[in-house]
Amino acid sequence: MVSKKLTRSRTAFAIFLMVIVIIGATLLFFCFAKYNQPTSRFFKGITVLLAGDSRSSDDYTWYGELLTEKAGCEVRVEGASGKNAGYNASDEYFERVLDTPHDFSIWLVGGNDAGETGAVGTFRPDTQLAKAGEPVVQETDITKNYNGYCFIQAIDHIMRKYKAAFYNFKALDNSRIPVMIFCTDLPQQRKDASAGWSSHENWERKRCAIIECCEKNGIICLDLYELCHFDMTYEPYYQEPTDRENDNGIYFMDGLHPNKYGYDIITSIELDEMCRYKRSVFPR
Repeated sequence: MVSKKLTRSRTAFAIFLMVIVIIGATLLFFCFAKYNQPTSRFFKGITVLLAGDSRSSDDYTWYGELLTEKAGCEVRVEGASGKNAGYNASDEYFERVLDTPHDFSIWLVGGNDAGETGAVGTFRPDTQLAKAGEPVVQETDITKNYNGYCFIQAIDHIMRKYKAAFYNFKALDNSRIPVMIFCTDLPQQRKDASAGWSSHENWERKRCAIIECCEKNGIICLDLYELCHFDMTYEPYYQEPTDRENDNGIYFMDGLHPNKYGYDIITSIELDEMCRYKRSVFPR
């Protein structure tokens, strides 16, 4: 028979353990609450510039709206509808970028570049693009308006021109330098499966060119092509004129422009990347 003294000891020990568990759970809760505050508070006072083509324009409002909702930041939508990477590299487009104060710029470029063989290029003869037959090209002169002829030259021109404009404390009067995030292009499909826009090989060429330029210029690369996992077999083919009202796909409106579900995935990935740099670059 267990003595009353032993029973009381066990009861006291059980109560002690319960108190320890409650205290530990409470501490964990407050730690979690402190370091995992809503993202909307984390990015308050931050301005994000969305650059590129129609996917980053006000043709479809979900991109900017979702980023604003999730981050609580100010979003400036500056994509140029219907334009290719060469236009994004032009002085005309860069005037828009320079005239828009921002802390982050997120570039989604290439939706209007087919990425066909010989039109993408590479800067080194030892790259996979060169081995696949892409021409080895030279850098453009960023002090002049863009006049390149390959996709990779336009992407590189954008990055070097942006760095020359913003990555210089003296030029910015010691104000903080914005963070450039460059996304790889998304898959797309137009007309039918035989069209160049619908080719996996063309998507991959553009992806490799953007990654090469990011490595060359020390720019943050966000590989949306790989991270989004969009299965285009379930998406429609883009047809002219575009349909901006009816949601015809799973993650795409029309095979080219993401719908609100596609942008939801894209903005979540971008926010994860922004969080990596916000604490160290823009502490508040």
